[in-house]
Amino acid sequence: MAIVGTISESVELTAISCGECGGTYAINERYRAQKQQKGGYWTCPYCKCSWGFGDQSENARLKRELEAERKRTQWAQQEARNQRSRADHAEYRERAQKAAKTRIKNRVANGVCPCCNRTFQDLAAHMKTNHPDYAGSDT
Repeated sequence: MAIVGTISESVELTAISCGECGGTYAINERYRAQKQQKGGYWTCPYCKCSWGFGDQSENARLKRELEAERKRTQWAQQEARNQRSRADHAEYRERAQKAAKTRIKNRVANGVCPCCNRTFQDLAAHMKTNHPDYAGSDT
């Protein structure tokens, strides 16, 4: 037993003129739009040359832009980390220099020679009588 029926379909066709041979043909508009969006080619039925969109599709362009933006963001984040690291290092060096200077000033104020590390009673007495504010100054 055979079933007989009728199928009716509406297809929108887009006319294409081949730039190579000049022939005119039509392709399904949905197929052409898909190739434009996702990239791809079709072949001229007359001269068999390829026509289409290749990597020039909108999706490919948007992917390239997204990847470029991701790279810019990663670079900016890395640069911010580098700047923060440099600032932390500079702050650490400044604190270390200030601490070293304070240690030397305290030793000198207590009569210890900064060159030979010997204690001199006269230096301590001199510092206390002639420079009493030396150990307490910040500069």
